[in-house]
Amino acid sequence: MNLQSLYNQAVQLHQRGNLIEAGLLYQQILGAQPDNFAVLHLLGIVRAQQGDNESALQLIGAAIKINPGVADFHCNCGNVLKALGRHLEALASYDRAIAADPRSADAFNNRGIVLRDLKRFDEALASYDRALAAKPDNFEAWNNRGNILLNLKRYTEALASYDRAAAIRPNGAETYSNRGDALHRLNRPAEALASYDRALAVRPGLASTLNNRGLALMDLRHFEEALASYERALAVNPNNPEAWNNRGNALRLLGRLEQALASYERAIALQPDYAEALNNRGLTLTATKRFKEAEASHEQALRLNPDFVDAPPMDHRAARQEREFLEEALVSYDDSLEIGGS
Repeated sequence: MNLQSLYNQAVQLHQRGNLIEAGLLYQQILGAQPDNFAVLHLLGIVRAQQGDNESALQLIGAAIKINPGVADFHCNCGNVLKALGRHLEALASYDRAIAADPRSADAFNNRGIVLRDLKRFDEALASYDRALAAKPDNFEAWNNRGNILLNLKRYTEALASYDRAAAIRPNGAETYSNRGDALHRLNRPAEALASYDRALAVRPGLASTLNNRGLALMDLRHFEEALASYERALAVNPNNPEAWNNRGNALRLLGRLEQALASYERAIALQPDYAEALNNRGLTLTATKRFKEAEASHEQALRLNPDFVDAPPMDHRAARQEREFLEEALVSYDDSLEIGGS
């Protein structure tokens, strides 16, 4: 078999996901043509797909050294660097890809992902917009753009971005889940619930979606259904402190206080610095007249987050005042017994 036939066969195997055989054929070609930059690049992609990012970086780097003008080489080099957590180097690689091809939608999209990871949200948004200018039907860029707008609290724009992504890929579970998050933040819980259900129809085991679905149901005051949604989330991921905290909230509003306390305890065991769970635990302890424990829980929440928004100082004072009132009443009762007995 000549080298062109080997190459064609290797590419077909690679496209079908047969990484081992494709890799062997790419290596065979490189044995005869060690400077074949296209094959070096493709073997680098195989190694990245196999999880060997260091080898992938060496192979793609060798391809770039031979032919530095190919945008895809730099873009895939950036992808490997991103996977290795080397974000600034990845950003530089994407910039080199864009210099080679100013309309590389993939490079702009992936550059946006790195900028998001670096918390440079405005720059990430601009990069996604450049990706969409180059390729308006880029599903990933629309979805990622929505995520950035969600981070920037521009919820109406985020919703519009998710709607564009959903129009391109109608069965994208992640998009419908993210769309539900935007609707939830826009205080449109019924629509958020419908969007979460659309996501779960595609992927029933999305724990974060089940948890957020519970939040929408709580807003609709469907507490039993919310509890069931949180429990489904915890069946998928029992180590999710947020779901345990939210489950506690549903149980507290249903009047099942001891079960709520147990749920908050699970959340705090998983995340000891979880101020919201500590505050909610304090509220529940107050409701069960365990004032000293409630006060301690509120104090711990305040130490962790002095700007806590759920008015823990008021709850703290209420717990203390009710405890002090009961203690004074008991002292007064004891004094009256002593007077009566003298």
